[in-house]
Amino acid sequence: MRRRWFRRFCDRLLTRTAFRVGCAAILLVTIALAGAERWPRNDATAAANDPASEKTSEELAAERRKLDETVWAKESLSHEYEAVIVRFWDALLERARNKGDQSTVFESLVLDRITLGGAKATTNYDHGISATQFGGPGRTLDRAGWKKQVAAWRDAGYRVIQSDWHHAAFDAQTKDAPAKSAITFVVHLVNDRLTQRVVVQGRLNATWARERDAENRPILATVDATDVAVFARRGPAAFEEILTVDPSASGTPSGVQPVLVYDLNGDGLSEIVAAGCNQKFVNLGGGKFEEKKFLWAPSKFFELGVIADFTGDKAADFLSVDTKRNLLLYRGDRDGDFLSGPIGRGDADSPLAMPQVLTAGDVDGDGDLDVWLAQYKISYVGGQMPSPYYDANDGFPAFLLRNDGDGKFTDVTEDAGLAKKRFRRSYGSCFLDLDGDDDLDLLVVSDFSGIDVYTNDGKGRFTDATAKLIRGERHIFGMSATFGDYNLDGRLDFYISGMASTTARRLEHMGLGRSDAEDVHRMRPIMGYGSRMYLATADGTFVEPEFKDQVNRTGWTWGASSFDFDNDGDRDIYVANGHSSGKSTKDHCTHFWCHDIYTNNSTEDRARHDLFNQILKPYFTREESWDGYQKKALLMNLAGKGFVNIAWLLGVGFEYDGRAVVGDDLDGDGRVDLLVVEDRWRDGQILHVYRNRLETGNHWIGVRLAEEGPGRSPQGALVTVHAAGGKQLGRIVTGDSIHAQHPTTLHFGLGKAAKVDAIEVRWPGGHARRIEKPAVDRYHAIEFERR
Repeated sequence: MRRRWFRRFCDRLLTRTAFRVGCAAILLVTIALAGAERWPRNDATAAANDPASEKTSEELAAERRKLDETVWAKESLSHEYEAVIVRFWDALLERARNKGDQSTVFESLVLDRITLGGAKATTNYDHGISATQFGGPGRTLDRAGWKKQVAAWRDAGYRVIQSDWHHAAFDAQTKDAPAKSAITFVVHLVNDRLTQRVVVQGRLNATWARERDAENRPILATVDATDVAVFARRGPAAFEEILTVDPSASGTPSGVQPVLVYDLNGDGLSEIVAAGCNQKFVNLGGGKFEEKKFLWAPSKFFELGVIADFTGDKAADFLSVDTKRNLLLYRGDRDGDFLSGPIGRGDADSPLAMPQVLTAGDVDGDGDLDVWLAQYKISYVGGQMPSPYYDANDGFPAFLLRNDGDGKFTDVTEDAGLAKKRFRRSYGSCFLDLDGDDDLDLLVVSDFSGIDVYTNDGKGRFTDATAKLIRGERHIFGMSATFGDYNLDGRLDFYISGMASTTARRLEHMGLGRSDAEDVHRMRPIMGYGSRMYLATADGTFVEPEFKDQVNRTGWTWGASSFDFDNDGDRDIYVANGHSSGKSTKDHCTHFWCHDIYTNNSTEDRARHDLFNQILKPYFTREESWDGYQKKALLMNLAGKGFVNIAWLLGVGFEYDGRAVVGDDLDGDGRVDLLVVEDRWRDGQILHVYRNRLETGNHWIGVRLAEEGPGRSPQGALVTVHAAGGKQLGRIVTGDSIHAQHPTTLHFGLGKAAKVDAIEVRWPGGHARRIEKPAVDRYHAIEFERR
């Protein structure tokens, strides 16, 4: 049946359609407005068939309360102390929303004394960045002294812009010792007089008074603030916003994803496509864009799409899935326009339910682009949860679609050896050559599981090579992938974005977990660790680096992009994070780690569904947050030896909830610019475009590839730049950064090197071209054959 559905592609014009009524319609509207994420946005997404339950929702809630009083008693107690931190952070946010002075919130902090550390060592980084580590012994201030110190900082011109505070560890009070907490924090400041940006971050060790206040709330007694680092940089921000795409400005909230960056008209500059709102921004150069309609016969799409030549006519086409679950192909012309209606319309029994990612490449060597389409399945809906939460294979099926030519595809998933794990809940997938044999392998990135790696025999038959190639942990709440040679050894590495959880670490510190589900809490520190970087080795396997903590603790990370923002010759990484920022910073995360992951049942259940809606209500109404107000990270590569986050110092450390990320040199000036999507739930999405204005004096070189017909697509191509200092490499990949597409252009920073020995382009299948001694500080359009 599924094969037949995909074979039945025919030329039909699909006009804009209304959503279906009922629960399915509400769910699709939710997806269209705010992204197909892990949880439903309201309680209208009830289980369609209302399956019978063994217990009532009230009985299930009572079981949770009993566990909170027994197994999770210490965690429940920690929340009483965490409430003090939440009130403090909420007060700061309220001042920020009202454009008030946040320093007064610091002044009003009730404590007996605080100890500030002394400067120990300063490290200087590029771009005028200094990092000073503080430590003890320090100077201790009473409450009056603390207020005086805050006033002194304010008088010196420092203003708090944003911050975050997390309850990282808790030790309950005993007869011999008071309660103690460890609080990790980040504060972003500016000093307009000095044109300076500052980051203060570290770990506070707090001691609580034995007595409580009149309202039975814990009282903060002492704070040891000696373990603190201060980063500072003077000068203007390196990035400035030049384009803001907000469809809600017209009065109707909408998504913008997928965001596709591609040179549609062949002039050497990338256009920006916000397919979610059917907008195309034609690149006029110099940071200027002209807004136009993307599709002349549009539809409402899920947040996935690929621009590539699927029909072999040398013009890029657009492939996506509409919300009626039709896989649609729009033919493009040489001018970058899509003037006709789509090819393809599925039967009523479409196997697509929640498609999330497409990646394209010629996997069988027949000259046309095949497609891997993977789907997601939202947890909680209908009372089901991924089972097990660390290796779930219980979602909607993925498909390998063989291109039969002229926009027709056939499902060959089973014949290709990809059926066993096709039910992952996936957000990312990429075709690329991981084992160096000139064919396209497959990397799948899935939530509630991690990564799966499949090697290709060159004819489109795949073998699961995950255990063979990944030395270390593959488990992660996987969201997206990005690629680069991060340790400068001439091999292509990759970085998988995931979820780093303070709550999971706090539970580990207290040693809490249910005795009847050892595997659940055994996997907790692994799944909650964060993102993961995998470095390629000489034997073809991938390992995590020694500096992994520097790149993996980036919060709840979604999209990511690797690019050399400062042209110094190494790949940096920008990540967008933050799941849901509500009115309060009170976080839902404890429910997830103490109860939800123990559900271990992916079948629908009405009682569980009702329970989830009850518990998630503050999250649905946005009264509370779930890993909200996280700060975006620009991880600057330290010559392959490690990374440091400098996002705030360069002007891109935003705290809105981020999703898709794309890096591309939009104005062709040799400095890579940045595109980031802000997610605002039912209020839609905003696309922010930031122009890179950083002056470094470093050299660079770039390569532009284009669709050239059958067997000559740039999808999956490898570009290597050879210079005296070694080699750099990059690949053309789709399906990497979540709900986005990077262009078929690759940029390489060269540092102070003023010449390049050669550029080599290697297409899938092994065909290669080498350009000797190309000029630097410019882009080179390299074709499949020399003309």
